[in-house]
Amino acid sequence: MHIKKDDTNRVDVTLACVVNEYQFGKKGLGLATATINGRHPLSGKIVNEECDSMYYIISGKGIIHHETGDYEVNEGDAFYFEKGKWYWVEGENMKIVEPSAPAWFYEQHKNLED
Repeated sequence: MHIKKDDTNRVDVTLACVVNEYQFGKKGLGLATATINGRHPLSGKIVNEECDSMYYIISGKGIIHHETGDYEVNEGDAFYFEKGKWYWVEGENMKIVEPSAPAWFYEQHKNLED
């Protein structure tokens, strides 16, 4: 199956985070790309209640603030997000590839206020 970027589902999550979802029609595995430039979410924290996911940083850099600590990430790094764990991100033109299992969709995110 071939999916062109123009055929992805674009989600403007916040002013700082734009996601492109590649929809393969498989519930067990998902793929998205994202650009994070600023704080995501704009305030508080987020948690994904349905899937595990990873960030693979293609370019840029950032800090992932995770319930297990703060992690500086750069091009070529990867970070694993276990479902149910809160986090927030500060990105500087950070472009990522994000595989997930099962497939990620925006409604799975829960915003947690500080």
